[in-house]
This record gives sequence, C-alpha cells and structure tokens, in this order.
Amino acid sequence: MEYFDLHCDTLYKATVENTTLNYSDYHISLDKAKFLDKWVQLFAIWIPDEIRGEEAKKLFLKATKIFEDYRINNDTIDMRLSVENASMLNGDIRNIDLLVQNNVQSVTLTWNDENELGCGAGCTNAHGLTNFGKEVVKRLEENNISVDLSHASDELFYDVINIAKKPVIATHSNSRTVTDVKRNLTDIQFKIIRDMGGIVGLNFYKGFLNTDEEKASIDDLVRHAEHFLNLGGEKTLAIGSDFDGADMPGDIKGIETIPVIYQRFEREFGVKLTKNIFFNNANMYFTNFDNMR
Repeated sequence: MEYFDLHCDTLYKATVENTTLNYSDYHISLDKAKFLDKWVQLFAIWIPDEIRGEEAKKLFLKATKIFEDYRINNDTIDMRLSVENASMLNGDIRNIDLLVQNNVQSVTLTWNDENELGCGAGCTNAHGLTNFGKEVVKRLEENNISVDLSHASDELFYDVINIAKKPVIATHSNSRTVTDVKRNLTDIQFKIIRDMGGIVGLNFYKGFLNTDEEKASIDDLVRHAEHFLNLGGEKTLAIGSDFDGADMPGDIKGIETIPVIYQRFEREFGVKLTKNIFFNNANMYFTNFDNMR
C-alpha cells in the first residue's frame, strides 16, 4: 500500500531523547514501516512554546542534522521535513533562509500559545497575525513552503486566508463539528481550505477524535472522515497522524496499525477514495504546490 503522512513528531522525540528514527518504542520507526510499498513522511521539528529565541533555533538545527543523516542513507522512504511552530525563526525574517536551505516543506505558524507571528488555538483573548507574521506568510509562499494552519487560533486562520496567495494546509486537524475542541477545524474553515486547493490531514490524537478521549477509536476517525467527505472533501482529505506527538486510541498502536485503518476505510468509502485519502491527495497537493510560481 501507499501511505503519505503529513505530520509526526518522531524526529523531535529522537532529537531531545537522544535516540534514533529506528527506535522500536516509538509509534514510527523506519524499520517498522518496511511493509509499505511507498511511504512519504513529513517529519516535524516541534518547537514547544516554552522554548524560544536562540534555544529554539538550536533545536531546529540539531534536528535537521539528525534528519539529514538518515535521509541520505535511505533510498526506500521519501523523508521530508516540516516545522511545527515558527518561533524557531526567533523573530528574524532572515531565518527563513534556514528553512529554504533544509528544504522544509511546510511550517505551522504557531503552536498553542502566542509567538512572534500571532496566536495559537490555546490563546485567551486571541489575536491574529502580527506584522512579522504577515511578512513570514509572504516569504514562505515566495520560497514555495506551505503555510500550515493546524494549531492556529481562529483569528490567525482568517488573517492568513485574507493574504495567502497559495493553497494553505492543516496537516493534523479534525472536525470541530464532530469533536468540539478549538484545535479542530470548523466546517467553514474546512471548506475554505478545500476551495483553495489545500489539504487537511486527519489527526489520530484521541482528544481530537472524541470528547470522551478514553472511548476514542478508529470508529471516530471514520466519523471525522465521513463528515469532511460530506463537505465535499474527496480531494482535500489526507492523513496527518500525529504519531509520537499525541496519545493514540487503544486500537491504534503506531504505524503498524495503518493497514487496519486502511482496510476499514476501504470498507466504508471504497478503494479509490481510500487511495486518495491515504496518498494521492497529499501527493497531488505537493506536486502542484511545487510547480506554482
């Protein structure tokens, strides 16, 4: 099977815990996924909100070194890099060059709190983009890096939409209609991303799947997928597992569970649509985005 995952935190864990991308205790290890015929994985460098300034930049650079060491010695997995929380820019627009030099594919503008760009979904009295944030969005697009609106406050979301010239994405966000938490997307937000030609990755985190997170299961993942598909998301919906960055439902152990989820989606939505959700939609988005000038 073919699998394109828009978001995992495995690289971050390997960086801060001094382990490897083959550590068997993680949701994802390169060896665990050898059953996949084709695998594209965006490895996020997460910058926690409490890490700021030069420390955030150093964490980014340390993670890129680990990533590159694995990428150049691997010819079976399409490993790609993303950033979760643009606080690693340290408020300096010149640090966009670091993203370009490391071929970063997408950048989540915030995590849950406020940074130099604006407010995340966890802010109280949230505001949208700062002037610096507006400049970052412009520069990311100029350098062919996708703007990721997962973790954005509603105010920041709409500020980005008002200035974006290329399709935005939400790499790991579910439906707020199905599970009413701020980190999930409203129907209007999903439709905006859909109409722009963007994509939305289904998040496996149990707290975003079900308000009673201890009851969360693959059934809830199907519910979120069905809701987005009913909004016309056949070409928009993708996978953004959040493996190694979130607590999973009891019936999702890690990447080894992907075939089980895939087969369930085939039963619910058919072969063609399942292939689109698990690979084709994300692959088409990045192919098209890379060709936009």
